[in-house]
Amino acid sequence: MFKFSLDVVKQPENLSQIIALFQQNEQRRFARLERYYMAENEILNRTVLDEKPNNKLAHCFGRYISNMATGYFMGKGVRLEVPDEEYKLTLMEILDANQTDNTNFEIAKEASKKGVAFEILYINEKSELKTKKLKAEDVIPVYSPDLGKFLECAIRLWSVRTSVTSLIPDMEYAELYTDTEIYSYSKRPAEQVYTLDGVKAHNLGDIPVIVYWNNEEQTGDYENIISLVDAYDKAQSDTANDNEYFTDAYLVLIGAGGGVTNGDGDDEDTASAYRDMRRERVIHLDEQGQAEWLTKNVNDSAQENYKNRIYKDIFFLSQVPALSDESFAGNLTGVALRYKLIGMEQLSIMKQNKFFSAQKKKLRIITDYINLKFNRGYDADTIVLHCERNFIDNIAEAIQNVVQLDGIISHETQLQNIPYVADPVKELEKIREEQTQKEGLPKIPKGFNIATDDTEDGEQ
Repeated sequence: MFKFSLDVVKQPENLSQIIALFQQNEQRRFARLERYYMAENEILNRTVLDEKPNNKLAHCFGRYISNMATGYFMGKGVRLEVPDEEYKLTLMEILDANQTDNTNFEIAKEASKKGVAFEILYINEKSELKTKKLKAEDVIPVYSPDLGKFLECAIRLWSVRTSVTSLIPDMEYAELYTDTEIYSYSKRPAEQVYTLDGVKAHNLGDIPVIVYWNNEEQTGDYENIISLVDAYDKAQSDTANDNEYFTDAYLVLIGAGGGVTNGDGDDEDTASAYRDMRRERVIHLDEQGQAEWLTKNVNDSAQENYKNRIYKDIFFLSQVPALSDESFAGNLTGVALRYKLIGMEQLSIMKQNKFFSAQKKKLRIITDYINLKFNRGYDADTIVLHCERNFIDNIAEAIQNVVQLDGIISHETQLQNIPYVADPVKELEKIREEQTQKEGLPKIPKGFNIATDDTEDGEQ
């Protein structure tokens, strides 16, 4: 974590040193975490002596853990509760144009993999506010040494290659974002220090880079169990190697009189006799001969117990359950299912605290943009954020619980506890409209038939 004042970071020499340290340490760490997400585990680099089995079984625990944790936490997105209807429509128009639900999910997944993720806001050539998710390895956050301030500035990195076959970039670029300006730098690979190319205003009122921490330690969800993944890969790969050893078991010939005989009892050339044996699947030995297979005795129970312990530790320490576990079978009640997901719920609470803090800064920047463009005075602090878990509910049980709360809590709170009601406020409005329509209809007494054209005179 870098902590410097802005005046220090702006100097090209200091900026170049910060970038070099980031590339040497953090970018290597992020690349390793990305490899384990793509199942490019360390086992793939294992080498053995020639002619020996060398199975390389890489298990994609990183992808499973990250996808499960992100889907549970951000599968239903973030819901905004905005008191002013006009403010809400304008805000949602900007968010929908930037596909915010998809962006939030990808940001949460990036943070799950690498411990941190970033989003940048900018105004395009049409004066439209745009947002874009950035990878962890593309941004260097510089935090403020002041106690009352979080971010001092942020550095965005990228490079350009003019040839597809080029192994190194032709030009490297860096942009330094402050609360008012963007400083542009560049350098060639052979150069050691970046050169300042220019400065321009971004007109967004704050540092337009949003920092999303996965947790206070800025670690990925599977970063601390990589050693267990390596151990499991090695154990499974060794088991596959043992199976190949069994397939290639040696045939031992005891007391065969110095050779193998053909069907007539005559001695043959040894190589020819072995070829006939493999082809005909028959062995002819003299009266003193004996044949048996030489195989390796393996303690299967000990191996399986070892692998099972590692497997359970991976999910226990990552706080993400293994859904293939037998304990998830059957029709579990909502309480029982939530108890089994308690570890992932605690993980999501930590994610939510950090995610909401970053989202509030983003909403403040967007609100300032709306106020400036449309001459309004909206307050972003009036927005309330909600994040529901992507959870398989027992619908019947949930409805039964809500019915029992009738008269104890408000109807809006009751509707909030029904899983398939997305917006309780809108649902209440629909209920009121239906009641109003029913009250406007003529009331017909019970057993009273309305007359028609076919009704005879004097009848009702």
